[in-house]
Amino acid sequence: MKWEDVRKQYPNIFVKFEIVESHIEEDKEIVDEVAFIKPIKDGKEAMREHLKCKTGQYVYNTVKNRVEIQLVKYIGIRGKM
Repeated sequence: MKWEDVRKQYPNIFVKFEIVESHIEEDKEIVDEVAFIKPIKDGKEAMREHLKCKTGQYVYNTVKNRVEIQLVKYIGIRGKM
């Protein structure tokens, strides 16, 4: 499902999804297509769901035009850039 479709079906709420397709722009991963899991009614439940997310799953608000995930580069055991 495209992010635009999720936004139309579930306006102004948090949703939980898994990334299906994305691309990299500079230091951000831009999500193009998602596998919708469920809508989330409020901020408290969104935080609980965020803590339960498995790898590749995210909680995001549909108020945003696109899903952008900041990438962090690790430079070894002791630090990150």
